[in-house]
Amino acid sequence: MPSILNQLIYKETRNVFESSTAVIFIDYQSFVQADAVAIRDEATKVGGTARVVKNSISSIVLKDLGYEATEAILKGQVVALCGEDAVALAKVAADFAKKNKKGEALGGIVDGAVISAADVATLSKLPSKDQLVGMFVNVVAAPLRGFVTVLNGNIKGLAVALNAIKEKKEKEAA
Repeated sequence: MPSILNQLIYKETRNVFESSTAVIFIDYQSFVQADAVAIRDEATKVGGTARVVKNSISSIVLKDLGYEATEAILKGQVVALCGEDAVALAKVAADFAKKNKKGEALGGIVDGAVISAADVATLSKLPSKDQLVGMFVNVVAAPLRGFVTVLNGNIKGLAVALNAIKEKKEKEAA
């Protein structure tokens, strides 16, 4: 029978994994305290969390949640980045690995599917949600901006023409 501590860790881990739409696992083997603090801070900045959980407990939780073929992901010491924005978490993992030369992404769970390390790398190259919203707004606003520019040009042309007529009449009157 599992210890009470392991049961509590299991429940907490299951709650976190269930409530997250994305869980990215990264290699935690060569981390020092400063690295652990840095990855937690970066995950927090994007609305996520970083959790170190025993692989045996993570494996049981993932199997109980219906995920298969997670053995390759859960090798060695692993930290789980959990949150709602898969792209942002993948970017955190990729940027950290690039900057520190450690902490490579091992894979993860995104929207109910097990993904590989290559998939995490692909996700990290996508634009973030905020960037996509900005691009969408720009696409929607571009035709409106053009329409306003055309209308502004017509009004400006009318104003110039009226001013020219006014100046002509003032010269004729003088």
